[in-house]
Amino acid sequence: MKGRIVFVMAVMLSALVGNLWAQLGMEGWASPQSDATQGRYRSAADNFIRPDAYTGVSFDSFFSMASFRATNRAQLGYATKFGDTYVAAAYGGSFWANYTNFSYTEGNTAWQPGGTKSVPNYSSLSFNTGTPENRVALMLGIADMGFRLTFSSTYESLSIKEDFVSSGDAYKSYEAARGAITPQLAWSMAKDLTPEGIKPYVVFDLGFAQSYTKQEKYDIATTSFQDVVVISSNNHVDPRLRVGLGGYTFYKNDSGFKAIADLDYDLLMQFYSNEYSYTDGGKYKISKISGRNNSGALSEYSYFNNLITPSVAGQWSGGPLALRFKLNLPVGIISEPSTGVYAKANGDLGKNGADSTTTTVSFSPDLRLAAQWKAMSKLTLNIGGRINPSVKRETVETDATYTMDVKNSDSSSKKVTDTFNGTTNQLTAGVTFLPTSNMIFEVSSGVSNTTLPANATNNDINVFDTSKDGLLYFSNFLVSLKF
Repeated sequence: MKGRIVFVMAVMLSALVGNLWAQLGMEGWASPQSDATQGRYRSAADNFIRPDAYTGVSFDSFFSMASFRATNRAQLGYATKFGDTYVAAAYGGSFWANYTNFSYTEGNTAWQPGGTKSVPNYSSLSFNTGTPENRVALMLGIADMGFRLTFSSTYESLSIKEDFVSSGDAYKSYEAARGAITPQLAWSMAKDLTPEGIKPYVVFDLGFAQSYTKQEKYDIATTSFQDVVVISSNNHVDPRLRVGLGGYTFYKNDSGFKAIADLDYDLLMQFYSNEYSYTDGGKYKISKISGRNNSGALSEYSYFNNLITPSVAGQWSGGPLALRFKLNLPVGIISEPSTGVYAKANGDLGKNGADSTTTTVSFSPDLRLAAQWKAMSKLTLNIGGRINPSVKRETVETDATYTMDVKNSDSSSKKVTDTFNGTTNQLTAGVTFLPTSNMIFEVSSGVSNTTLPANATNNDINVFDTSKDGLLYFSNFLVSLKF
């Protein structure tokens, strides 16, 4: 539709243990309009990179957008067409911000086997508290289907393969890493299969998470280097599958109201393979465990998370006013088998600690409400609200506990813990402005009691205040162009 952006219903991003609001959105990103309406009204800045919604983004030659939501964080996108083929690309992230800079000075220091040596002196070997994050997506739309390949990374590493010192300690080598590298493939129909809807989708992620520290340290007392020692190792591979129906309209009437039902399923698994050190004949050696090494505390461990989310949504419009809601009813089941183990003198593993399974069942109904009011032909006011209580039951079933392979008598147990995690209440607002048929501005206001974007702690609205919780404070600004 020339000269206009068609606003359609949306689903926002959430964590796996929460609700599935943006299965097909570019994760880590939502437009200001989507922010302001709790995901109920997406804009073209969301849809241009979605396999299920790109056909709703109208342009003749190209669509582009840019948003700098926070310091050192940007979102950029571009889409065009080659005949009947739709092509889009997007970037979101912090560029090179938050990567740790391991600075050092070089000079003479005490060294083996006496005397001094000129070596680097690192001020710290710890990663920064901030996390680098970068995500690139490429999408093709063809034959009423969308295919998107996404590559995201929060990974950073340190590898020193020379003599050095840090914080008074001397090293021969040091390796460490943290973060994850995750390729993703998403597919969806871009056209309803029936008059009532149904637009199935599949999203598959394969995350490679790294968290380890390995070092070869200089022992001043014996004037010798140790063998390579694994300090900690918690690496895992995280396959994740998400599938859904894409919505089915089961009711509509002549007044403009319609109701939609949907069903989503999300499966996340984590498989661990890590290293640990043990001593054999006074020498350090390294072996592997199908589990975790938390600073020498070993456990065989795996993780399975199932989340099924039935939902119902409704929408109505009349004149300048439009209303939408969605109620998600997610039920999650997490299973975490774990067995405490220890390394024997020959490197083999024996049981030491609990042999147990932790099962967590959660229920987190999530109601999101939204309204759009077209105050004038080129200006739309957006408002949204959210109510999200959450409860869970955690059951820890211990088959037995062991002390160095010896089973402790009467050590089986079962512990059940019920937890109410409180209720999330959110209020959000913003504005969409179309100065011309080719340009769109979107902003989110500071009216929010959420931790993002304004870090406000209450529902106070300061109409003329430009502070972080004021109506005139704009926390997310986006401009998009289409020609």
